[in-house]
Amino acid sequence: MMKAIKVTGDSLKWEDCASNEELPADHVEIDVVWSAINRADLMQRAGAYPPPPGASDILGLEVSGRIAAVGKSVTEFKVEDEVCALLTGGGYATKVAVPAVQVLPVPKGFSLKKAAAVPEVFATAWLNLYQEADLQPGERVRRYSDCNGLRKPGICDRWR
Repeated sequence: MMKAIKVTGDSLKWEDCASNEELPADHVEIDVVWSAINRADLMQRAGAYPPPPGASDILGLEVSGRIAAVGKSVTEFKVEDEVCALLTGGGYATKVAVPAVQVLPVPKGFSLKKAAAVPEVFATAWLNLYQEADLQPGERVRRYSDCNGLRKPGICDRWR
């Protein structure tokens, strides 16, 4: 059993909910310590941004915490590893099961609080810079705004 924040009409409720009985072989289960709130969560809550097909009815796209269990085919993580993860939903819960490929280790000395806010902005920056814009080594990017989370990953990657 786990607890989660669920949207019920105009309010949010902290409720008990069932968790999956068996962890898929390629998933990890994370005991959530921090969940980030980002623009997509707010837009979904307002009904302006539909969740992806098959997504959880629980909001929350990014979390950090500790591995509670690993699926049979997962070799890169072990129980108690500190991680952050990008989800399709379900992050406002005490536990999440997520494919291991969507999970990143949190470096020693980096807080779980900060790590919860990393996955979405870095994934968005990577998608925009390397898949959409097809940025190549030596090319430059002009930023028109330093007012959102995408500023930091763009700067960090400049030195790659």
